[in-house]
Amino acid sequence: MCRWVAYAGPEIYLEDILFHQTNSIVSQSLSAKESVFTTNGDGFGVAWYTARTQAGLFKDVLPAWNDANLRSLAGHIRTRLFFAHVRATTGTSVNRANCHPFIWRNWTFMHNGQIGNWARCRKSFESHIHADIYPHREGTTDSEALFLLAISLGLEQHPVKAINQTLKIALRTMQDHEAEEPLRATLAISNGQDIWALRCASDARSPSLYYGSPQTRANERGANPFNTIASEPMDGEADHWHRVDAGTGIHWTPNKLSTFELDL
Repeated sequence: MCRWVAYAGPEIYLEDILFHQTNSIVSQSLSAKESVFTTNGDGFGVAWYTARTQAGLFKDVLPAWNDANLRSLAGHIRTRLFFAHVRATTGTSVNRANCHPFIWRNWTFMHNGQIGNWARCRKSFESHIHADIYPHREGTTDSEALFLLAISLGLEQHPVKAINQTLKIALRTMQDHEAEEPLRATLAISNGQDIWALRCASDARSPSLYYGSPQTRANERGANPFNTIASEPMDGEADHWHRVDAGTGIHWTPNKLSTFELDL
């Protein structure tokens, strides 16, 4: 499994979240507290939004804790919205194309979890991706396939509906191929303005997910009191963090955070 964090709020340097938290995402790459895998060293990625439509993207296969380029960039890039992900592979190869986040036009996506028995289900699941979208496939992960299928199902117009339908197809594909492994997922997706995130599983072991408001060096306060969605709390202050229930999604906007129920 993996660990990830999404930030949206007053403009900050990437390092405020990536490095300058007690339980930062880089710390979690070496020693995660609420993950099946303690070490998430199979690559990392960061996607950040600026005045341009498409997010900037930096990914590599080095462990996040051991990449000097990441530390340097994080100290110089300022943004109001970014995604960061540290990877622990569930079977696909360690290469840059398989590292998260994934981007398409103005959309950014990252995922922690699995489609059960992915090698067995892959061909059937990928057949649902629209022919015009499939050429954007660069890697071999189930995560990227989930993203491309959601795009195929109308992500741009109806994000929650597209994500819900994508997960239903994953469950149906697993059933058709008699998968013994479960579907597990926390994922985040953004159009550069809003963020949608969710937590679900086909068993009782959904990956952890929280939203909160860790301290940063921002010189202003946003209208939304919450600025961070993460696999794990990034500090030890209980009042900073709220657990997302299994089977639940959250929708972050600049003004508020609301929840929705998944229909799986």
